[in-house]
Amino acid sequence: MKKIILPEELYKKLDLSETEEVEVVDIAQDSFTIRALGVKRREYAASWFLLPTIISTIIFIVLAFSLNHSQVIPLSGSNSIATATIVVANAISILTFIIAYFIKRKELYHMMTKKIYWRTFLTVIVSIIIITTLALSALFWFTNQIFYGVSFGLFTSTLIFAIFSGILNYILIFVVDTFEISMLVNMLIMVAIGGLISSMATNGDQYWWQRNFSLLGTEKSHASLQFNLTLIISAALMIALFDYIFVSLREKYGRHIRYIVLQTLLMLCALCIALVGFIPNNGTGLAHHIHDISAQLIVLFMALAIFGIRWFLPRINKNIYVVSYIIVTLIAISFVLWHFVHYLTLTAFEILSFSLSFAWMMLLINNLLSLLWNNRKVYKVSISSDN
Repeated sequence: MKKIILPEELYKKLDLSETEEVEVVDIAQDSFTIRALGVKRREYAASWFLLPTIISTIIFIVLAFSLNHSQVIPLSGSNSIATATIVVANAISILTFIIAYFIKRKELYHMMTKKIYWRTFLTVIVSIIIITTLALSALFWFTNQIFYGVSFGLFTSTLIFAIFSGILNYILIFVVDTFEISMLVNMLIMVAIGGLISSMATNGDQYWWQRNFSLLGTEKSHASLQFNLTLIISAALMIALFDYIFVSLREKYGRHIRYIVLQTLLMLCALCIALVGFIPNNGTGLAHHIHDISAQLIVLFMALAIFGIRWFLPRINKNIYVVSYIIVTLIAISFVLWHFVHYLTLTAFEILSFSLSFAWMMLLINNLLSLLWNNRKVYKVSISSDN
């Protein structure tokens, strides 16, 4: 068998013993991956998804008979395939996700510390609930537009439900099997963008944009709960990500005041976003003032983080400095166009500033993750003879 000589640090990182073997997997012409053969990655999606699918299908059949819908079941409506999928199949798949995510915790400890795993546990679960519920609601709204008023017999309805349930269970277990920290970033994007767009579409008032963005979270909107939950969960995901990133940065580079200050600003920004969702802008009393102050503090903390980026992160890619100052300039121009020139409406300014700020936040997170993951070291090459 051929031998490969590894530096001591890589030997320890792979957690190898003297008798263990490694596997070399080609990725491209000039790159490859080395991994320990002793570590078996357990994947549950291919086998586990059948059991929750069968359970949810049995519940669907029982409900169909108990609600006297055993002959014809509509695709959409209160007692329909869509409702059963969103409530029953979604609940069973989420429960399956929680069980699988808990079982895989020891494998995930290698990616994130035990402390961070439990800190982010609830955030990940709630985010998955929101993402799947919004996705299913959008899917059945779309299918209802195409197949409006269609109904099916019990056998066909059960088959359709089982297919949706099986796909949902498989996807969520597969997410656990392939879970990485970068998925928290994807969850943040999906929750924030998907939740806000969905709130705009389903708020019940086509002219909401004539007032302001916060109207979507008030009692005047049909989608107020959805909008406010989007803000709260987005803030929770941000806190989970920043917690993971800065704990890992301290382990890698040591404790630095600049990291502590940046983390504090970003955490405060996320907390203010959560407060905006917790306290809707209803009326003119104390809640109104707290809501406004929280929204203004978001701008303040974000501005301090952007302006101080060169001091906070001297190791980072220099392009982020240029992009940061361009974003600040664009936000300042849009503020002038709204407040002084009156060219932009308040809603247009809020959407534009949110889009730019969110883009900067994603850029910052990706650059911070690159500080942790993109470790490049140069080694001298020597050829090992075969045994």
